[in-house]
Amino acid sequence: MAGKSCCSGGGASTVNVTMPADNEVVVLCDQATDGTVTPFLRRYSVASDGTVTATDTALDGTTAYATTGTVTTCSGGAEEESPGSVPSGKQIIERCGCDDTDGDGVGDVQYTEIWAIDPDGVDVPALLGTYQDGDLTQPYTPVAPVDCTTDGDVSTPTTPVPVHSGGANLAASAAATLPTSGLQSLTVTALTGTTDVVTDSGTLTVPAGATVTWSVSRDQDQELTVTSVTTAAASTALVHWTYV
Repeated sequence: MAGKSCCSGGGASTVNVTMPADNEVVVLCDQATDGTVTPFLRRYSVASDGTVTATDTALDGTTAYATTGTVTTCSGGAEEESPGSVPSGKQIIERCGCDDTDGDGVGDVQYTEIWAIDPDGVDVPALLGTYQDGDLTQPYTPVAPVDCTTDGDVSTPTTPVPVHSGGANLAASAAATLPTSGLQSLTVTALTGTTDVVTDSGTLTVPAGATVTWSVSRDQDQELTVTSVTTAAASTALVHWTYV
């Protein structure tokens, strides 16, 4: 099972592939003493020496945000959301994009799309913004988006097929019902406790607060082999996948 990090070639969506990740964006909630809850984005960046830097911004991805209350994971529910906000319980993922700025049919500028995904599959994915080189301080507006291609890949393009998405909000000691075939990407966010992911490479235990993503490395690859995603006792997790 192959994997790739965002914008490293190929067009599959990913947030991170191996731990530690280079970049990861999550939605957190700032709860004030009066009960007011404000969702915001926290971006974790891991340097080559292992140093972790956390940067907080508003949901637009550019405006600096300073927490004033207790920072918690956002919980879903029927509460009414503020207009223009990202409903709590949404999962934030990154998707690589390529822009053909010179009109030759090949992407020459790489950029990152930030999407809000509903793990329950009720709401359609919402695009929060596009940024150059995955830097939230550099908003980018693509001119002519095209499929990303791997350098040196001269294979014959395949006929595009629809890509579907699914997700689950796992309670304690629960297992996700994954597609039986055609799995293209899988993102697991352990909210509390631990979550075990069994693949053809073995079992990975995802700790609380961590997000791990697997994806096919190129459009020509067929599918991932993931046997199960299971939460431990007193553990919860969000799971999102794409499949063809």
